[in-house]
Formats: sequence, structure tokens, C-alpha cells
Amino acid sequence: MVVVNYLHMQLRLEGKSVSGGDFLRQAEVVPDEDMPLMILVQFTDKQVVAYYDEAMAPELHTTLEKRFANIRFPSIDTLLDFLPSQNTSYEVGHYKTYLFPAHLADFVNRDVFCLSKQEPFVQAFGFSDFAENVYVVEQNGRIASACVSVRENEQCGEAWVYTDPHYRNHGFAQHVVKAWAQSMINAGKVPFYSHKIENIVSTNLANRLGLQPVFEEISISYSNV
Repeated sequence: MVVVNYLHMQLRLEGKSVSGGDFLRQAEVVPDEDMPLMILVQFTDKQVVAYYDEAMAPELHTTLEKRFANIRFPSIDTLLDFLPSQNTSYEVGHYKTYLFPAHLADFVNRDVFCLSKQEPFVQAFGFSDFAENVYVVEQNGRIASACVSVRENEQCGEAWVYTDPHYRNHGFAQHVVKAWAQSMINAGKVPFYSHKIENIVSTNLANRLGLQPVFEEISISYSNV
């Protein structure tokens, strides 16, 4: 698959679509997902692209587009210095997204169980607001680690994983994430793993899983402050 298509798939998970070449449109309402002012994406081949909120004023789009041509990802100071002059308050998030190796379709771990989000154990663990199937490792009658689709559609899904602090450093997160990814691959869907760039724990987990980086994204969003 062309690498930019993975980006478009993930954007669709967030309720966004690309229109008119470099504009972002709100395709559907997704909880906790707002339309950013713009996003900048660098793929693994170092190509950088930018997309802009289609609702922004044409003159702002023109100025940002010109300034984008001179940035060196991930340094975006020239963009951020300009925005306050437009009376625009903003927040910045930097994320990294990975793909899973296809061989995970053959993963087998009998210590991982698939539970419904309706199960009392799952609800007590705080995973009742996500997708229906939750992949868990249990220890001493309680969930030690769990992975679930934080967002999912007919094409792809994005992992959300959490391990009880009492059970960390046992490899449980790797087991549940692998089981979740296997279920996605076997269903013909693309599993994504993403995290904030400063989240060292998630970075280390991605490395231990042998995931393939596909792109980094800097999102500049309107501030609610």
C-alpha cells in the first residue's frame, strides 16, 4: 500500500478526510477528536506533507503554506511564531505511528483471553468505553494488562494498551498487543500503534514488538484556553 494511504486511513479513524489536495474536512464527529488548525507529517522516506483546516481563512492558508515550505521537520518555530500575530491560541502534539508485521497473524499465547467490554473485570479495569473485544492477561483473579481498539472501523483500528503498575516489566503488554493485532490482521484490517513522541514507555514497547515506523505527525490545534 502507498504509505500516504495509511495516513488517510488513520485520519478517517479520527473522523477526518482529505479534500482539495491539502485540506482537512470533518467527515464525522468522533469523541475527543477536534479539527486541528493544521498537521505536518513526515514519512519514513523523509517526505513531509501538510494539511490544513478547510475552514481557515484563505489568506491564513496561503501564509502557512509559504512558511511550511521553509521548515525542517520537526522544527516548526517559524509557524508557531507567526500564529500569535493572528490572535490564534494553539496547542502542539507530536505523535509517531507504526505498523505491525504480518507474521503476527500466527501469534499464539494461551495466557491471553478475549473478553467483552461488558465483563465486570473489564469495566473495573476502565476499558468499557472502547471497542467490544478486549484482550487481557489475568493475574491473581484480576486483569494485569489489556489492549483494545481505541478507535476501529471496517478498514483499520488503533491500539490502546494499559498495564496495572503492580504487573509491569513482565512482558504482559507485549502479549496483549500482539493478540489484539492478530485479531485485526485476521479480520483483514490494518492495526495501528501510535503514541506521543515523548512517551518513552510506549516507544520502548514498540521497539520490543518490532513494529515498523510509518510516519510522525505534528498536530497544531486550536487551544481551548
